[in-house]
Amino acid sequence: MAGWGAASIPLKVALIVLCLALVVFIIGFATKGWAETEYPSEMGVISRRIPVYVEQELGLWNFENCIKARYDYRYRDEDLRRYGRNRLFVCTTNDIDLFINGLRYCADWYRAVQAMECLGLILMVAALILLFLYFFVDSIKQKKYLYIIIGLTFGAVVCIVIGVAVYGSKIKEIIYVSYVYKLGWSFGLAVAGAILALVAGIAEIIELRK
Repeated sequence: MAGWGAASIPLKVALIVLCLALVVFIIGFATKGWAETEYPSEMGVISRRIPVYVEQELGLWNFENCIKARYDYRYRDEDLRRYGRNRLFVCTTNDIDLFINGLRYCADWYRAVQAMECLGLILMVAALILLFLYFFVDSIKQKKYLYIIIGLTFGAVVCIVIGVAVYGSKIKEIIYVSYVYKLGWSFGLAVAGAILALVAGIAEIIELRK
């Protein structure tokens, strides 16, 4: 008999944790906080230049540059009126291809990371769909389908881990305007998604061994 009430505790844990893993991973997958850096620059304002900081955030699919005020510089009142007293002047978002194409030796590994994370997402979604069916469809509640679910879950973990490992090692080799990148919160969410999927996979193995 299929259904939530008839399911064992390990199977319930697997479903809940895998759902959470997918949500966490999608947030990391889609957002711009994989890596970040900040460096001093200048901004042209009416035939003069004022010092600013440029904060850059990278994602898998786009990146954002934000020009921020320097707190060690005394701005004119007209600057604050023009750009706002929150001291955040302007942010622009661009396709990641502009960043990739502008850096030497970056395109290949960056696109490899994109591919691995996409594959990880597809496998995780497939595992979750099949796990739902395993719960609620009697004809699918067989050991062979549980083997497939486990394979999809661990396949997703492997793909995500390969992607984040490559990203984490390569992004630190990029030096932009003499400033290095540090890993950001979106990268952390992608890693957390992989860890949660691993926990779900272990719960599925426990269910298989019953």
